[in-house]
Amino acid sequence: MVCYHYRRGRGKRPISLFLSLPENSATGELNSILKRKEVGVPHFTEDNLQRIIINPFYAITVAPQLIEEHEPPMSEAEWVQANASLMREMGTERWLRQLLDVLEGKVGAPEGPINPSQAVNIDPVFAAEHPPLIEREMWVDVNVMQIRNMGAEGWLGQLLDVLNGDIVTAEEVGLAPPGGTFGYGVPGRSNPQRRGKKKRRKRHHR
Repeated sequence: MVCYHYRRGRGKRPISLFLSLPENSATGELNSILKRKEVGVPHFTEDNLQRIIINPFYAITVAPQLIEEHEPPMSEAEWVQANASLMREMGTERWLRQLLDVLEGKVGAPEGPINPSQAVNIDPVFAAEHPPLIEREMWVDVNVMQIRNMGAEGWLGQLLDVLNGDIVTAEEVGLAPPGGTFGYGVPGRSNPQRRGKKKRRKRHHR
């Protein structure tokens, strides 16, 4: 079960959207559920639904030291390949939990290629203090299924895009006011040009 919260209009009360995710559910099925034209429910595409599910912002606050501008020592492709292998070796659930530990800057969290800042500059919005909207274990469980649906390489590539600032905004899903991160009022940005490049790259490999 996954829960997304958002604020409608000027109201202060959060609205919750609950989705039951069966073991073999596909993103396309989730998208069809979310696209039902109900009053007050935002309109999702498969792309922004995937980016919401993948986004760790809803479960944790990223450590401030990880958003510092730097020259990443690895390319995105190298990071994706290294972590796809690591995920297969240690198991998806364990890898996801360690990823959250690394992003939170927890003492004792493993160093090395699991850290996404090795490949991208993480957008400062991820270090903005905020309460979690979903529990860590819920985020892990949902993304275990998402990785199963997308494949490890596809999921890892999209995670890097999200952390680099390709996040879903309130404006993008048809909520007001524009400019806020979906689920929160903190400023965010959506980078459709970056998404377009990724889609073209996927089509090229088919």
